[in-house]
Amino acid sequence: MKVHCALFLILLASAEVLSYENENYEILRVNAKDAKQVDEMLGLETLEAIEDVVVSKSGTVDFVVREEKVEGVKQLLRNKFGLNIQLLGTGNVKKALENVSGGEDSVFSYTAYHRLGTIYKYLEAIANQYPDIVELFTLTGKTYEGREIKAVKISRDVSNSDSKPLLWIDGGIHAREWISPATVMYIIDALVGNHETDLAPKIGPLLDKYQFVIAPCINPDGYEFTHTTKRLWRKTRKPSGCEEGEENIYGGCFSQNCWGVDPNRNWDADWGKHGVSSNPCSLVYPGSAPFDQLNTAAVRDQLLQYKGRIKLYVTYHSYSQLFLLPLGYTMKPPPDHEHHTAVGKAVVAAIKERYGTEYTPMISAGLYPASGDSADWAYHALSISDAYTFELRDTGKHGFVLPPEQIVESGGENVDGLLALIDNLATDNK
Repeated sequence: MKVHCALFLILLASAEVLSYENENYEILRVNAKDAKQVDEMLGLETLEAIEDVVVSKSGTVDFVVREEKVEGVKQLLRNKFGLNIQLLGTGNVKKALENVSGGEDSVFSYTAYHRLGTIYKYLEAIANQYPDIVELFTLTGKTYEGREIKAVKISRDVSNSDSKPLLWIDGGIHAREWISPATVMYIIDALVGNHETDLAPKIGPLLDKYQFVIAPCINPDGYEFTHTTKRLWRKTRKPSGCEEGEENIYGGCFSQNCWGVDPNRNWDADWGKHGVSSNPCSLVYPGSAPFDQLNTAAVRDQLLQYKGRIKLYVTYHSYSQLFLLPLGYTMKPPPDHEHHTAVGKAVVAAIKERYGTEYTPMISAGLYPASGDSADWAYHALSISDAYTFELRDTGKHGFVLPPEQIVESGGENVDGLLALIDNLATDNK
């Protein structure tokens, strides 16, 4: 969708690097009344003053706006939608990122967000430290930029655990959601006993019964790009075409080249129908076909190897503090919705118990259905009743730039939530 506005806005000359990362910005929030309105708001993402549009399944839409453009954007939103506008926060992205990201060769900890290489080295260290319960492996193939996707198996007597029921966990599908890989890494540390040692009586029997397979970062190209070039990048990094398909006679683009696909719109589950854009520059561009991204295809192929064994699919995103139930592309409840509702209540109660953090359970489609997400594909293609998405901290104060001081708390409360989820798996999945 292309939105033309003569008010004050001009189209970006390039979507590759946005200048607001060195400037002051404000976050404006509105509450959309329906999916049609959300689509119209997403269409504003190509306008120069609006650097980012973040849609929550709960119906809130956040606009990241350069400080000098705020009044003009407020006027546009009032004129076009007639909605109340909330100033959610102000800041400077560059300043917010200072001392947040560990260097490429930093020592892994939960006091900073780390580069991919540091995460992978730590996974290797854990596998070497606990060879009886942890096995490190690499998914088949590499990403567009030549990176590997690494994962771990965790189970008692792990080398002989391939016949056990399997629980899958992944993170980092959207590049800018740094708290996702960090939280998934914390879960790994809890399962092996490096953290949450008081939970050993609960975790031990799970290692006896199940094989956990955990991939902390399944969009490694995008994740690295957020550390080196553009902090709030969301998509993959494979070139995706010209804005609105506008090629010139020489095979180049009239306006701008586009990069990447939304990897959580790229799965073959009602693909390309809802909550997507045909504009390759859009944040929600689903690709030219399902699984046309090497990273999503690699994860799919790995999951298909587990068909029949896999009993749980969980993917961690941010932000909004939501526990999302099947399905994401329709508000029509699936046949096992009653079970999903009971699971949701148990999970959010467990998360709240430790720090009082309130998550909301809801059907993933929420106010805004979206096709092509990974949990829906797992639900259908792998016949998994228990296929869920977590939207982690916070509810918008910091958004994707969540302070690293919250990593440990996010990790701890989500270990609690995960244990409650496993306790409430569908009877035929236990």
